[in-house]
Amino acid sequence: MLTRNFKNILCVMISSAFLISCESVKSAVGIKQSKVWLEKINFKSTANANDSAPVKIHVVIAYKEALATDIGKMDANTYFQKAKKLKSDAGEDLDVFSIDIVPDSSSSLDITPSNSTGIIALMFARYTSPGDHRTNVSADYEIQVDLDKNDLKITPIKKG
Repeated sequence: MLTRNFKNILCVMISSAFLISCESVKSAVGIKQSKVWLEKINFKSTANANDSAPVKIHVVIAYKEALATDIGKMDANTYFQKAKKLKSDAGEDLDVFSIDIVPDSSSSLDITPSNSTGIIALMFARYTSPGDHRTNVSADYEIQVDLDKNDLKITPIKKG
């Protein structure tokens, strides 16, 4: 009985040491775990969304901390003014997924990041009405986006 308990304790100690060393190895070689889990977005638009005009949506994934910080400070209007230059300057450090949603419709967008080290995923919606029209969508696997007259509403379907 004492031998069995000793074996169990020894097994737990060895397993713990192994797990701790794995974290040390990941840290030593610079492996980062992604903070972005988003895989799919489902859209539903009301008939009067954006004054009955299509809504351009960009989902951006930043892979560098400084880029994530800069983009995280932008509202949708600022982002769309700078979108082309941001993408050309950032190159592989930024993924952009785009879709136009017409009023009174449903659609979906699959998100396939180019690598697994995403810092942040933000969604920008180009509305004619004033407002931020952006949200952080990093932490969920699948979300529902409802596009209304003046703004969007996000509902997590499958949390990360």
